Amino acid sequence: MATKAKGDAAEKKSGKGKLIVIIVAVLVLLLAAGGGAAWWFLIHDKGSKAAAKPVAQAPKPAHFISLKPFVTNVQSDDGQTHYVQVTIDLKSDDDKIDEQVTQLMPEIRSAILNILASQQAATVTQEATRNKLRGTIQAQVNQILHGAGDDAGKPGPISGVYFSGFVMQ
Repeated sequence: MATKAKGDAAEKKSGKGKLIVIIVAVLVLLLAAGGGAAWWFLIHDKGSKAAAKPVAQAPKPAHFISLKPFVTNVQSDDGQTHYVQVTIDLKSDDDKIDEQVTQLMPEIRSAILNILASQQAATVTQEATRNKLRGTIQAQVNQILHGAGDDAGKPGPISGVYFSGFVMQ
């Protein structure tokens, strides 16, 4: 009986020893995993990831330039005189274009008046004609703003033409 009690005590002692070894091994593994994770997230070279993904720039807010209203006569086949009054807003992504537009305003207004005066009274109120008119005005204004310089191949500073008022009489 004394030997049986001694054997049970030895088994309990060796069971506690195995448990302590397992706990120590698990703690060592957890510490190693934590150290590896800390290295990866804190010390790992992030420069290569930044170079691989270019940062997308936020689009610039649109800038609008309102022009004074244009009043001109348009061509007519019915023998009567017809007039068109148009208020135009120019859209640009460059907020510094105001100064250049102001400086070239007489030339811009003259070009727009010539474009408007060349329209037919019967078709100027149609949506397709107005859309074509917007494109023609945009191209002409961009050509004036670019001038005869070396910017001729680049897209112009005016990205849109909008009619904020359009009256035909």
